[in-house]
Amino acid sequence: MGTLVVDSSIDEVRRDGRTLTLYKGGKLQGRVPVPPLERVVFQGGLRVDTRALHLLADQGVSVHFLSGRHGQWRATLVGPAHNDAGVRVGQFAAYHQGPTRSAIAREIVERKLRAQADNLLLWTEGARPADAKACRAAAAGVLEIAARVPAASAESLLGHEGAAARAYFEALARVIPSSYGFSGRTRRPPTDPVNALLSLGYTLLHAEWERLVRLVGLDPAVGFYHALEFGRPSLVCDLVEPWRPAYDRWVVQQLRERAFRSTDFARGGARAGCWLKPTARRRFYLGFEGWAQPLRGAWRTEARDLAARLAERAAEAQAPGHDTS
Repeated sequence: MGTLVVDSSIDEVRRDGRTLTLYKGGKLQGRVPVPPLERVVFQGGLRVDTRALHLLADQGVSVHFLSGRHGQWRATLVGPAHNDAGVRVGQFAAYHQGPTRSAIAREIVERKLRAQADNLLLWTEGARPADAKACRAAAAGVLEIAARVPAASAESLLGHEGAAARAYFEALARVIPSSYGFSGRTRRPPTDPVNALLSLGYTLLHAEWERLVRLVGLDPAVGFYHALEFGRPSLVCDLVEPWRPAYDRWVVQQLRERAFRSTDFARGGARAGCWLKPTARRRFYLGFEGWAQPLRGAWRTEARDLAARLAERAAEAQAPGHDTS
């Protein structure tokens, strides 16, 4: 089990038997056996031997392609498709059944909001009195919104989530050291170090769930909360939402402990935004892996449980005498 991240420190990846060989300027930099790996992340421009990709696919190792500086997700390569089409049949049936689709969407939003409220209460510890008061008030507001979610219409969920997000990020700005210049959530591109860390971590979290969704046989494009949109893996976006607050906690802890400093980030130049410098990026990936590894069992269980739940719906729909109206 493990993760390999390949960024600008490497410019070519080749295959040697069941091993990946890493090169920079034609010189061998390292060798990585494939069988222990579960995922490989390629960030930026580099040459990859197609035989290496074949080996990764054959061994069931997912490959995630990210852009260079900002680390935006581009694509995910997973091995052979899941063989049980009944899972996807159940997913499509649930999508077309309004009550089921709405119920799953409400579950997603309520879990996220309650996790955000938990974060806000946690961040009162060690905060200045005025900031702690603001966090408690924001937590109360988010919980009030969460309490309305179980009875909310599908059309109103986005508004509930947006209102909670505004309160959440306003309070978050008060508990992060002001030297990072964070005043709220920005993306595409992130404009400050905090948003750079949030965006990169959310991208990796997205890649984790893209892999799991495909492995359990679900269609990444058909979600329940996020609407269908050309090119968007809406189900992956759905399943990432409840886990964003867990990652936010890790980021706040890193920033409060000064694990990353403003000098670890670059800004401006030919491209707008803010991003981690290569040396700090390697440190970030190690930290992210340490955060993610204990959670992966729960993620796998959640993905499998959802697939089983949807497969049951397919079986019920195909049972004799079942009313599909």
